[in-house]
Amino acid sequence: MHQSIHPIPYPTTNCSQTYNDLYRYSIAHRAAFWAFCWRYFNLIHEGTYTTAVDESARMDSIPRWFEGIRMNFAENILFSVSGPYKSPTQTTAVGKAGKEDSKIAVTEIREGGREGARDLTWGELRRRTGRLVQAMKAAGVVKGDRVAVVASNSIDTLLVLLATTALGAIFSSSSTDMGVKGVLDRLTQIKPRWLFMDDYVVYNGKTIDLRGKMADIVRGMEGVEVFQGVVSQPRFGYRPADVSRVPKAQTLADFLSQAESDRLEFERIEFRDPFLVVYSSGTTGQPKCIVHSVGGVLVSACKEGGLHRGFGPDTVALQYTTTGWIMYLAATQTLLFGARVLLYDGSPFVPDPTTLIKLVGEHK
Repeated sequence: MHQSIHPIPYPTTNCSQTYNDLYRYSIAHRAAFWAFCWRYFNLIHEGTYTTAVDESARMDSIPRWFEGIRMNFAENILFSVSGPYKSPTQTTAVGKAGKEDSKIAVTEIREGGREGARDLTWGELRRRTGRLVQAMKAAGVVKGDRVAVVASNSIDTLLVLLATTALGAIFSSSSTDMGVKGVLDRLTQIKPRWLFMDDYVVYNGKTIDLRGKMADIVRGMEGVEVFQGVVSQPRFGYRPADVSRVPKAQTLADFLSQAESDRLEFERIEFRDPFLVVYSSGTTGQPKCIVHSVGGVLVSACKEGGLHRGFGPDTVALQYTTTGWIMYLAATQTLLFGARVLLYDGSPFVPDPTTLIKLVGEHK
């Protein structure tokens, strides 16, 4: 479902240019390998660095990678670098190569495809992200705040991820099938300012009203002072649920009405600054918060998608996942390459076990 980008210039002339040679080079010369990735993939950033990492630093000292670099996750997803890499001191120019306004960026497909495929162009993705950025700003979201979702793998959820990280805030997600206690075990640790949550979920042919769970979660957050409330995302866009009886709740439409424009803004943060919190399974006690840095994820995503998989602007990618799993990040970060991402929500076995195989055939 993807097409390679361009030949890889290996980082050393001593390399015989096999996959195993590159692998051995990457673990024997860590700083040089990651500096090569930085130059080759040429991410949007500002600032400069002297070395990728101090290889003599002990692991428990938490070595600083690419110190001096500042960047933004959503900016790199929504735009591309204009022109080739020139030097470590170069300030990157931002463009839209591979992410042109009229090109389809995302295709949303609900369970079994019965509701049809819903396409969103790069231009519309940028516009809608800008609208949510401005609404979040009006609602008080700033760098370092946490914004969480309990939601499906949908366009609305992707927009929350992009708008949150655009502002330098920290995103965290849980799936709709998680119980109230499981959600609160996570949210009470990270103390989000806002929670975005679906009003309904459809799974295995059944439609489930989530407003009772929504109300229980809000009540469970009463002791979290920074928590402002919940924004209800409509599972059926033409029929948003009435959330007037849910404490501290408002519809997504009401939240967006606070935005004065669609203007995109990006807060570039340090390479090592956090932008995402995911969790351990919680099978041995309270789930452990796992924090990811913006630069670490972006560079690693380039390595995985570019060197391992050959992702590029002609790629169409489908990763079946819920938002409660780290693979949600793997699914969405494919946009970094200008690829078209299929967001599938629901059971993969409805109406039958061949559903995802058929989708691959239809959208390849």
